[in-house]
Amino acid sequence: MSIGIEAPENQLSIPIEYVPGVRGHAVLAVGPDSAGSEALAAWRLGPTGLAGGAWVMSFDQIERDPEQLRRIMWNVQDRCLIDWNSQTPVTVLERIADVIPAELLSRLADTVLTIPELLEEISTHRSAYSAAVEQHRTRVKSKIAPLAWATQMPDQEHLGTWAIRDRSATASPVAAAALAVTAAVARTAQLWQDTEQARYRRTYLRSLGEPQPLPPLWLAQLRKAARSNSPAQV
Repeated sequence: MSIGIEAPENQLSIPIEYVPGVRGHAVLAVGPDSAGSEALAAWRLGPTGLAGGAWVMSFDQIERDPEQLRRIMWNVQDRCLIDWNSQTPVTVLERIADVIPAELLSRLADTVLTIPELLEEISTHRSAYSAAVEQHRTRVKSKIAPLAWATQMPDQEHLGTWAIRDRSATASPVAAAALAVTAAVARTAQLWQDTEQARYRRTYLRSLGEPQPLPPLWLAQLRKAARSNSPAQV
C-alpha cells in the first residue's frame, strides 16, 4: 500500500534569499553599547533573515553627527521593521524623530511586522495542508501518512529563548538584542521553507501552488514596503 507519493528533495525549488520585488527587513534596538553608552543598533536583513548590514551608534554620536544616522535609516527605508511586538520599533523611531525626516518616519512606522504574527501565519498554513491530506485520504484507497514536519512550530517564548542564546557574548547588549531578533527572523523563515518542502513532496498537494519562499501575508507586507521606496537620500 502507498504511504503517500513524495518527490525527492532535489526536485524542490524554494529560493533561499532572493525574492523578486522584495528587499527585506530591518531591526532597530536601543541599549548599552560596548562602552556602556546608550546606543541605537540598526540591522538590515534580506527576505529570509540573512544580515546584509549592521550599524551601532551611541546617542552621543547621533547628536554630534545626525547626518550619519539619516544615511543609515534611508538604507532601510524600503524594508519592514520587525520585532517581537509592534511597539518596540515604533518606540525606537520616536527616540530619533527629531533627527529623521517625517516622510521616512511615517514610511517605516507603516511597515512593522511582528514575529508572533508570522509564526501564526505559518501555523495556519500547516493546519490547512494537513487538512488537505485528510481530504485526499477520503478519496483514495491507499494508505496515506499524515504530513511529517521536519521542525515543529515553537511558541514565542521558546523561539525567544533560543534566539538570544549565545548572543549575549557579542560585543554589546544592544548588538545582542538586534542579533537575537535577526536569528528569530531567519529561524521563522526556515520554518516556512520546511513547511513548503513537506507540502510539495506530496504530489497531490502541488495543486496548491508552487513552493513560495515566504507565506503570502508576510510576502505581501515586504512587497508593500519595497513599493513605497523612493530614491535613497543621503
